[in-house]
Amino acid sequence: MESTFLSVVPAIVAIVLAFWTRNVFLSLLVAIYLGACSILWLGSDEGVASLYFGFGEMGDHFWNSVSNLDNLKVTSFSLLVGATVSIMAVSGGTQGLVDWLSRYARTRRSGMLATWAAGLAVFFDDYSNCMIVGSGMRPLADKLKISRAKLAYIVDSTAAPIASLALISTWVGYEVSMMEKGIQQAVDQGVLAAGEQMDAYGFFVAGVGYRFYCIFTIFFVWAIAMTGRDFGPMLEAERAALGADDPESTETSGPKWKIGLAIVPMIVLIGVTMGHLYWGGVAAIDAQVLAGERAGGVFGLTDIFGEADGYQAMLVASLSSVGVAAFLTLASRSADLGQILAASLDGMGKMVGALAVLVLAWSLAGIIDELQAGPYLKEMLSGNVPVVLFPTLVFALSAVVAFATGSSFGTMGILVPTVVFLAFSISSDPVVHYAASGAVLSGACWGDHCSPISDTTVLSSLGTGCDHIEHVRTQMPYAIVCGLISVLAGTIPVVLGVPLWVCLFSGLFACWAVVRVLGRQAS
Repeated sequence: MESTFLSVVPAIVAIVLAFWTRNVFLSLLVAIYLGACSILWLGSDEGVASLYFGFGEMGDHFWNSVSNLDNLKVTSFSLLVGATVSIMAVSGGTQGLVDWLSRYARTRRSGMLATWAAGLAVFFDDYSNCMIVGSGMRPLADKLKISRAKLAYIVDSTAAPIASLALISTWVGYEVSMMEKGIQQAVDQGVLAAGEQMDAYGFFVAGVGYRFYCIFTIFFVWAIAMTGRDFGPMLEAERAALGADDPESTETSGPKWKIGLAIVPMIVLIGVTMGHLYWGGVAAIDAQVLAGERAGGVFGLTDIFGEADGYQAMLVASLSSVGVAAFLTLASRSADLGQILAASLDGMGKMVGALAVLVLAWSLAGIIDELQAGPYLKEMLSGNVPVVLFPTLVFALSAVVAFATGSSFGTMGILVPTVVFLAFSISSDPVVHYAASGAVLSGACWGDHCSPISDTTVLSSLGTGCDHIEHVRTQMPYAIVCGLISVLAGTIPVVLGVPLWVCLFSGLFACWAVVRVLGRQAS
């Protein structure tokens, strides 16, 4: 299907309606219908009849989203984590964890810093990060009167950036494979001599420092938490949270040992995820070697994690976690089987609304992909670009694609190979190569953070129990500020010859200065 302006109309409609109506269900449904009609209009001779047959096309995309195996695993993971959290609550484990954390996180500042640190600790997967940290820290945030919007921001703005920066995560294998395609294309086209071909993972590691948005965003979250200052809609949300009545705990209090009823299931969730990623990756590599698809040898953690099935790891881990939570609750006689089952159903029920949004977002993403929105945006903005502006324009283009499609991975798949190839084509300066590839990955995170149809944005709202549009509305100003700093202190000066360490230092200083100058205490 040839891409036209109609390719991006559904995404524009979804975003505009979401902010105008604050009804994400309606916005996504209207956008999906328009996208379905556009597919029929562009891909067939239905004409005006597309307005009628568009409903059938909508149904097909809904089914594709629901029946997709990876999507089913994410949905099951979310439901099971919801059940686990609810079992932890009815057993008194959550209250025990909150009581323990309260000894060290007695203030709003320490509570926010603890959430930020937890977000960095769960570095291996952004989906798991959103659910584990969001669900685990929510009771403490409520107790300390940290708004759900602030909690969702901290979770969302550490999850994807740290997963992208980490040298071992579910992102790394995909990112490295996309870079490998670009490098190989440069060799095939004669831009790079075969002897100059570099290792894709080495290229990935060398460019970590050039992912300015990811680095600055993580620091910006720390600065917000450390100073207790906010601005824009987030300041309003924080003031509303401080002015609310003290939350009434519905948890079952108990002895200090009950903290184990919360900590052990979470350790199982994280440990099984990591273990399954490792052993699953090892098994996949062994199968490739036996089939002759890959040469034998010693493989590093990056190779292993890159071959693992992250969705399967999440599913197995969530099943293990809910099973352990239920067993410990029964064994400790903290609740009977009927209470556990009721709590599980209640926890899953709380996830249904947000998961419906996630399914709609997946459906819209499928329609946008079929309409060739990514290639359309790339072609529209491509052309002769000055070398000094190339990383900056790549950063902006990547952000636009991620914002319109709601997918960091989709954006990377569309742009990384082409950008890496073009970077080698237009310059022999390694700084341009690293800055351009880093700009794609950073821009994808930036657009993802601003987009109301992003899956990780939805999961952050889901995990923290925050209204979705409220989360997007309060996070966007902070994301925009970090994006602008990434350009002014990062992508432009680094190509002009400013040392990387100077760019990083000036960007971090700018983040701190913005928080100090624009930010105000909520109380």
